[in-house]
Order: sequence, then C-alpha cells, then structure tokens
Amino acid sequence: MEDMSVFKSYLGRLLQDLKDLEQALRNKEYEKAAEMTEKLIEDTQKGLEDN
Repeated sequence: MEDMSVFKSYLGRLLQDLKDLEQALRNKEYEKAAEMTEKLIEDTQKGLEDN
C-alpha cells in the first residue's frame, strides 16, 4: 500500500510540472519549457534506474 502512496505523490508532482510546462509554452517561454522538459526526462530516467 505504501508503494501506491509514493506513486500517487509522484503523479501529483508530475501533474503540476506538466501544468507549469503547458503555461511556459502558452507564454512562449521556449527556453524555460526546454529546461523543464529536460528536467522531467532526467527525473523520470533516475526514477526508473532506482527500481
């Protein structure tokens, strides 16, 4: 059950990051959006490697 809690926490952070990314794109902040995308990819890759 603890795994589900951790996963839901991860999904909550991911959802907020995606909303922030969407806002950056709407505001045409392309450099910021690119940096955010790189960080999301790195964090996801690290998460996969940890398991």
